[in-house]
Amino acid sequence: MSHYLEQRLKIRHLRVIDALERHKSVLGASRALRVSQPALSRTLQEVEEIVGTEIFERHSRGVRPNETGAVLTASARRLLSTIRELEADLGRMADGERRSIRVGALPVAAHGLLPAVLAHAESEAAHLSIEIVEGRTDQLVPALLSGEVDVVVGRLYPSVPGQGVDDSLVRRVLYNEPISLVARADHPLFERGGVITLADVQRYGFVLPAVSTLMERDVREVLEAIGLPVDTGVQSSSVGFMRELLLAGTFISAVPRVLIAGDLTRDTLRILPFSVPDMVRPAGLIYRSTLSAAGKLLLAELEREVARLEESDIVELWDERAGE
Repeated sequence: MSHYLEQRLKIRHLRVIDALERHKSVLGASRALRVSQPALSRTLQEVEEIVGTEIFERHSRGVRPNETGAVLTASARRLLSTIRELEADLGRMADGERRSIRVGALPVAAHGLLPAVLAHAESEAAHLSIEIVEGRTDQLVPALLSGEVDVVVGRLYPSVPGQGVDDSLVRRVLYNEPISLVARADHPLFERGGVITLADVQRYGFVLPAVSTLMERDVREVLEAIGLPVDTGVQSSSVGFMRELLLAGTFISAVPRVLIAGDLTRDTLRILPFSVPDMVRPAGLIYRSTLSAAGKLLLAELEREVARLEESDIVELWDERAGE
C-alpha cells in the first residue's frame, strides 16, 4: 500500500469516497457532487492508485465499499468533519458574535417542531444563523458523520447495521411522539359528542403519510392495531397536501401529533376522541460527541418548545416515561 497519504490524498478524494458510500452508485454520487460520472470515476481511480488497492466493489445495482473501503470511508468522514468544524470556527471569528448551525431535520420535526422553535427563539438564540436540511435518517446520519450537518433533530430510530458507523454519536431523547387520529376542527365527528367508534371513523376517507418509510410503518402499525385498513384512502409524501385535504374536506388522518403541532395549537385541526394504542416513539437530538455553543442554544430552545407542546398534550416529556 502506498505511503505519504498526507501528500497525495486531497479533499476532493475524501468527498468522492464519502459520496460513493452514501449514495451507493457512481450516478448518485456524481449528482450529489455536481460533477460528471467520468470525472468522478477518474477521481476514484486516483484514490485506488494512491492506496494501492480497490476500495469499492462494483455490482449490478451500484457500488459498495470493501473492507479497505469501509476503513477509508470512516476516516474520510472524520477528516471532512474536522475541516467543516474548522470552517465554522473561522466563520465565527469573522462574524464576531454571530453563531451558525446546520440542522438535519426529519420530516416530522421539520414541519411540526422547528418552525415553532424558531418563531419562539429567545435572546441569543434568536440571532442564530440556522440552515435546515430535511431528510431521512439514512441520509442525515452520514451527513452528520461527515460534518455536512451539525445536529439531527427528530425521531430517534434504532441504528440499522450497514447504514454507517455511528458509535461516536450522542443520542439525546427529549420527548415521545404519540400518534393519533386527527381531523379538521369542525369535522362532523366532533358534533357527535363523547367517544367515537370504529364504525364512525370508517364512514370517512383517510389521508395517510408517506413522508418516510419508517414513519409510514409506525402509522400502519397503529391502524392495524385498531382494525382499520391500511391500503385504502390517499397517501402522500407532501405534508402540505395532506394538510389541505384535512382542512378542506372530511378526511381523517393518523399522524404523529407533533407533525401538525401548529394546527393543533391554532385549533384548525383536532385530535379525535378515539382510543389509539400507545407506541414508544422517542425523539430528540443526535450530535457528534459534544455540542457547539450554537448547538447548546438550539437544545435550550428545543427543550422550551417541547415543554410548551407537553402542556398542550401534543408530546410527552421523556422523563415521565423513565423506566418503561
